[in-house]
This record gives sequence, C-alpha cells and structure tokens, in this order.
Amino acid sequence: MTDQKDQPLSATAFEPAPTASQTIAAEETSGGQPRWVLIGLALSIVLLLFVFIVLPGLVTPSDTAVIDIAGDTADATQPPVATTAPTTDAETGNGRSPFAEAQEGALRREAQEVLQALLTLQESLSERGAPTWGEPNYGQALAAAGRGDAAYRERDFSAATADYQRALDELLALEASLPNRIEALYATVVTEIERGELLGAQARFNALQEMAPADSRLVSLEARIATLPEVIASLSSASEAEAAGNLSAAVVAAKEATQADPLHQRARQRLTDLRLALTQAQFTEAMTAGYAALNRQDFAGAEAAFRTAARLLPAAPEPAAALIELEQARTQATLIALREDGFQAESEERWAEAVTHYQEALKIDRLMLFANEGIERAGPRADLDARLENIPEERDRLVDRRILAEAEATLAEAVAITDPGPRLQSQIATAQETIAYAKTPVTVSITSDGATDITLLRVKRLGTLAEQSLSLRPGTYTAVGIRDGFRDVRVTFEVRPGRGNAVSVRCVEPI
Repeated sequence: MTDQKDQPLSATAFEPAPTASQTIAAEETSGGQPRWVLIGLALSIVLLLFVFIVLPGLVTPSDTAVIDIAGDTADATQPPVATTAPTTDAETGNGRSPFAEAQEGALRREAQEVLQALLTLQESLSERGAPTWGEPNYGQALAAAGRGDAAYRERDFSAATADYQRALDELLALEASLPNRIEALYATVVTEIERGELLGAQARFNALQEMAPADSRLVSLEARIATLPEVIASLSSASEAEAAGNLSAAVVAAKEATQADPLHQRARQRLTDLRLALTQAQFTEAMTAGYAALNRQDFAGAEAAFRTAARLLPAAPEPAAALIELEQARTQATLIALREDGFQAESEERWAEAVTHYQEALKIDRLMLFANEGIERAGPRADLDARLENIPEERDRLVDRRILAEAEATLAEAVAITDPGPRLQSQIATAQETIAYAKTPVTVSITSDGATDITLLRVKRLGTLAEQSLSLRPGTYTAVGIRDGFRDVRVTFEVRPGRGNAVSVRCVEPI
C-alpha cells in the first residue's frame, strides 16, 4: 500500500528481444535452427511489445483519484476532497491478463462517469442550499456515495457504479423537486408578506434567493419586502381610525398601504372592506336624513337624500321603497293642501280659485270625494260670481233688452242666496246700481234736415224729421240715415244722465 496521489499505472519492465540479424548470426554460430522456430519467436516478440508498450497507454491508470463525496456530510460547505486509492501489486497488472485489465478499466471508467455526473449535480445542489432543504434525500445520497467510494477503493467498480448511481438518482429526484419547492417557498414568502411578518418574509426570501438565484420574481419580492414596514404601519393606522369610527381616514390609510405595495392582497381587501363600510355608513346616513326630511314634509330634501342613497348602493332595495313612500306622502300632502286651499278660497268667496284647486285634486285622484263635492258647491258660485262681475263691465250694453234681462236674472239669483258673504253683498249692490242706472230714462234730442230717413238701431225707425226728442235708457246707440242721391250715414252716440244728449243725423254727401 502507498500514500502517493495521482500515481499513474506503470508497465512491467522487460528486456528487448534480439534483432533478426542477431538471431541469424546465432543460428549460424549454433549450427542453425528450423524456420518455424524463428517465426514463432518473432510473433512472441510482437505480442510482448503490444502488451507491455501499447496496451498500458490504452488503459486508464489504476490509481485514478476518487472524490470523497461522503465527506460532505461533515461539512457541506467545503469543496469536495480527493483521496487516492492505495496501489497494490494486483493493480499494476502483475499476474493479470490483458483482457481482465481492459474489462476492469471499462468498469472503472463507467464508475467514474457516473461519479463525475454525481459530483457536478451535488455541487450544483449544494450551491442552492440542498444540505438544508434536501434532507433526508440529500443525506441518503451522500451515504450512497460513501459506499460507492469504499467499493471503488476495493476495486469493486460494479458495486461502486451502482452506489454512485443510487446517489445520483437521489440527487436527480431532489433536482426534479426543485420547481415545486421553489413555488412552495415563493408562496411562503408571499404569505409572510401578506401576514406582515417582516423577519419571516426576509428569511424565506433569502432561502428562495439561494434556491433559485435566477428567478425573475425575486426583484418584485425584494421590493415588496422593502415596502412592508410602510404597509404594516398604514394598515395599523387604518385599524385605529376604524376603531375610532373615522371610516374616511381609515380608507385613506388603507389606500396608502395599497399604493406602497399594489400586490398586497390583504391591503387591497382591507381597502375594499373599508370602502364598503364607509359606503354603508354614508348610505345609512342618507336614508336617515331622507326620512327626517320626509317627516318635516321637506319632500325635495327627502328625495335628494334617497337618491343619494340609491347612488351609493344601487342594488339596495331601501331607496326605491323610500322613494315610493315619498311619492305617496307628497301626493297625500298635495291633496291635503289642495283641499285646504279650496276650503280657504270658498270661505273668502274666491269661487273660481276654489274650483281650480278641486280640479287639480281630481287630476291626481278623480275619485277624491272632497274635490268632487267642492266642485259641486263652488262651481255654480264661481259662475254666478263671474256673471255678477260682468254686469258693471257691460253697463253700456244693457240698452239691449236681452242683455238687461240676463243681468236682472243674475241679480235675482244672487239675491236668493241665503247668508251671502261680503263679496256677494258687494256684487249685489253693484249689480242693482248698474241695472237701476241702465233702466233710468234720459231725454235725447235728435235733429236732421227733414229729408234724411233715420232709424235708431235696436230701438225704432224715426223716419224724416227736423227735430225730435226721445226718452232712452243710458247706453250706447247707433243711428242710421238714408237719403236718395246721398251717401248713407251712421252715427254712434252715448246716452248718459246729466249730459246734453243732442244728436244730429244728416246725409250731406251727394253720390
């Protein structure tokens, strides 16, 4: 056994065979040998040259270094350490056939190939923290590699290959589990951020950074962790404001949290909940204000409040129901007001206004009893009131006997009403005075040329005259004069008590 490392496989020493000239000379000196003996000797020399000169160059040295993977179990952070298998007489090939040597070399190369893949994967996984998160698989892989090292030193390359392969399979399984582990760890980091656990999030982030250093999501996670203190502080302020009943301030604080980390789901949900709570509070406030205004019969204010509530929560049924109730109350209040206004107008003898109020009520509800009864009472009085008011205005038309008769009938109807009010009494007095005025005769002097035929319209035909006196009731009259060869004339004149009342009617314009 020897402690030398990386000692190459050495060839067994041999003496060069005699050359052909030397052999011939020997044959000549020895008296000569058969030719087949010479041929056999030459073949032996060629075979020896192949075995001891060419073959050792084709076979990997027997003392190739074996990496001690098992050593990682003691310190996974240290680089792998190379160990050298001791050299024995058997390894030098002494006493072994070239075929056995070649076969053993092939097995050794197979073991080394698996070992090399194992070392490469083990180094990669070690750099990504597998000694921490890969247990127990990682430890089992190292144990299998250790058994492979032991078998390799014993030159049991088949067993070494099998153990190395088992170790490699364990590490390959770990490598295959990396995507799931990375996703799980990423989810854990996000969970810690959502929970506001700053230290936990940082620790999990460091582990994720080691496990997946090229993951593009690390940049976003690092930024979120950096803003996590601000998010935590804003959410805390939101909770304090909510507890104090200041939902507006709570919404502002939660919004600041979402602005610091737009991806923070808990902050976004908190903002949504607070906004909903604020909207609900504003909704309740609007509904309360609406009903308060409704009780005051401030219908405009109530409608504005209820419509504000409907805008805040469009799906809520309460505003719609409140608006229906408002409309009913408004209608009821309108009808009550119209009834009161109608009664007031009746009491003040404003009959036409009373009728208008009752008609407005019937537009709302044509079966409204007070309105129908009110029209029955106020309608005839409104008509009488209009006719009484018209008598003085048409005083000059009372010269027409038909119009005068209508005025006298209206006066009689008014006088027949029991318990007349002040307005009616005044109207009766005015009508009586007007009718008396219209019925009092006034003397009128009509003069002409004695040739003009005169007709006083609505009174009588006067014929030709030079002068004539008539007794006429006050009013407006029209006299028409006709004379052959002259243009007709029409004279309109008024008859008033206390005036001269003289009229001249002559046709003076020849045709």
